[in-house]
Amino acid sequence: MYDYRVTEGNPFASFLKASFRMLNIAGSCEPIVASDRSAYARNADERNFCEDVCDRIQRIAFAFDRLCELSIEHWKMSDELNQNRDENGCCEITPQILQAQERWDLESDSLTYYIYYELKSVADILEQWTIVPGASSALEYALKARDRFLAHPEFCRIGPRSNRSKVLSKGAPAFSNIACLQQWETVVRDEYLAQLQITTPYDNQQEATQNRRILLSRQRNERLSNEEVLRVKAFGAPEPDLGRALKELAVFLESSALPKIANVSAEAINRFGFEEIPDGPVFSQRF
Repeated sequence: MYDYRVTEGNPFASFLKASFRMLNIAGSCEPIVASDRSAYARNADERNFCEDVCDRIQRIAFAFDRLCELSIEHWKMSDELNQNRDENGCCEITPQILQAQERWDLESDSLTYYIYYELKSVADILEQWTIVPGASSALEYALKARDRFLAHPEFCRIGPRSNRSKVLSKGAPAFSNIACLQQWETVVRDEYLAQLQITTPYDNQQEATQNRRILLSRQRNERLSNEEVLRVKAFGAPEPDLGRALKELAVFLESSALPKIANVSAEAINRFGFEEIPDGPVFSQRF
C-alpha cells in the first residue's frame, strides 16, 4: 500500500490502519528449509492476496476522500458565483468558470464509476473468503445496480443518461448517480407503458421499488427479460445509496477480513521468521 493516510471520517480509515500494521512485515535472511517451502509459497500467495484487497480498498478510500474535496469545491464555487450576482440576480459565467465546472463534472463522474468498479472487484475477491453482502442490503443493491447501469451492454446494460445528476450535500462526497435513464421523453415513455399494458393511474415510486426487487433477484450477468428492461426504462430504479454501501463494506472488512489477514501475517511471523517493520522512515530511496 502507498503511505497515504485517509481522512478521519473515511469509512475505511480503521481497516486500513489495522491492515497496514499487520502486513507491514519483512522476511529474514534465513533460508527456508525444504520441508517448509510449500507452506512458505502458500503463505506468500495469501499475503499477496491480502495486500491486493488492501490496495484496492486504499484506492476506493482515496476516491472517497477526493469526492469529499470536490463537494467542498462545488459549494465554494457556488458561493463565489452568488457573491458576484448583480441586483437582478445575474452573474457573468466566463469560459474559465465553464471549463472548471466541466472538469469538476468529469472528475466526480470518473471517481464515482471507479468506486463502483472496484467495489465489484473487492466483493468478488472477498467471496473467496466466503464474505458476502447481506441479502437486500445497500451493498448488494449497489453491486447489482452497477451490473445493470455501468456494465458492458452484452449483459443487458440499461442505457443511462449521459449527463448525470449528482448527490450534493455539504459535508458529504459528491457522488454521481448511476441509475439516471435517458428514456424519459413523454412520447417514448408512453410507448413503453403501452407495450407493458400499463394505464394511469400508477404509482411511479411503487413501480421503481418493484424494479429494485427485480434487480436484486438476478444473479451475476443473468439477462433481464424484455419486459423487465421495459419496466426499468419506463419507471427507473432507486439510486443506490453508495455511501451506506461503503460503510457496510467497511464493517465486513473489519469483522471478517481483518481476522484472516491477521492469521496470514501471524503465520509469516511465527513460522517463517518475518518481523514487523517499525513505524517511521526506515529505508532511504534515491530517485
